[in-house]
Amino acid sequence: MNYNKLAADPTSLVLGIVSLVIILLGCCCGIFAVIALVMSIIGLVLAVKSLKEFDQYPDNFSIQSKKNVYAGKIVCLIGLVLSALFIVIYAVVFVLYQVNFADKVKEIYQEGRERQYQTQDTIYNQSIEDTISQSDSVYIDSVKIE
Repeated sequence: MNYNKLAADPTSLVLGIVSLVIILLGCCCGIFAVIALVMSIIGLVLAVKSLKEFDQYPDNFSIQSKKNVYAGKIVCLIGLVLSALFIVIYAVVFVLYQVNFADKVKEIYQEGRERQYQTQDTIYNQSIEDTISQSDSVYIDSVKIE
């Protein structure tokens, strides 16, 4: 008998392993969890389709191919759960620290606006009383009047 391989025999297993590697090596960045989630879903869909195909025509495919696809399905499920868990953790952290981040950005923006409108001229910083109390003399056209 001539046994064939299932369509997702190496594909689902490879996608599952790559998604696990991406999750474990890139766990500090949220975008990698999304990429691993997508890869796990694709691998899982391919594995389920191939297993349904094996159930319809078991005589056409080898048992080893079914075992490989089943192992790929399990690895993709593990990758799916881990990546979904990381995404939920990132979402919770973002929601909890979003308020603090927004407050800091607003505070920095307001400080910048205040600095922008501060005058650097010493004439405007002195009050009239300080100027008058320093001397009782008034200069009018270079003539001193006391």
